Amino acid sequence: MSSVAVVTGGGRGLGRGIAVALAGAGFDLVLGYARGEEAARATASEASGTGRRAIVVGGDVADPGTSKELVDAAVSLGGLDAWVNNAGVSVLAPVIDTDPADLERMVDVNLLGTFHGLQAAARHLRSVGRPGRIVNLASDLGVQACRNLGGYAATKFAVVGLTQAAALELAADGITVNAVCPGTAETEMVLAERASEVLLSGATSEDVRRSYLAAIPAGRFCTPADVGALVAWLCGPGAAYMTGQAICVNGGSVLH
Repeated sequence: MSSVAVVTGGGRGLGRGIAVALAGAGFDLVLGYARGEEAARATASEASGTGRRAIVVGGDVADPGTSKELVDAAVSLGGLDAWVNNAGVSVLAPVIDTDPADLERMVDVNLLGTFHGLQAAARHLRSVGRPGRIVNLASDLGVQACRNLGGYAATKFAVVGLTQAAALELAADGITVNAVCPGTAETEMVLAERASEVLLSGATSEDVRRSYLAAIPAGRFCTPADVGALVAWLCGPGAAYMTGQAICVNGGSVLH
């Protein structure tokens, strides 16, 4: 029987890299998306090219009903073995200038969305007596904050705390819970952050890009494949004894 993984925000960016890596590791996929159905279907098609099954489910992770639909979709493929809470949003602004509505949306998606997914996955796995893997996408800003992303960092610090508590509570059920903390990748979300930084600083887009790159000892940006490889390992047999950890994949920009 094939293993089945759910990936929220699985249509593009880091989510696409995670989905492709999991398909390569032998998982059938349920890809959640809030917008960009075409991109989600393109990712599903890419995964199908490896011989795996892949279906897409639309919905906002801030709504707990979306997590139930994702569980039901996984069951329709044969069950649930791994759940990746990848969906996230960010707004770049100084803390004192952050719009409360923007912070609320980051909390709704980054924290509550992760909470709803984790809870739905764990409840299902417990109900069927099945071990499993839960991976929460945090950020290296979830272990060390930086200026102008305080609201985002706050939600990702919370994701790390939620990961640790859930890992302790679910270990006896054979369910591991870990956080992956990516560094700067040139995804749609980060490019939007960069545009906001240009407006705040008055620097050119290329100057801002160079400043981001200069902060990475490895000399290159994180890629979706970098993140996908780590997530696939955490969902595989080699990580059976790994739980409660927040693992940075960032080229050395934040050491943790």
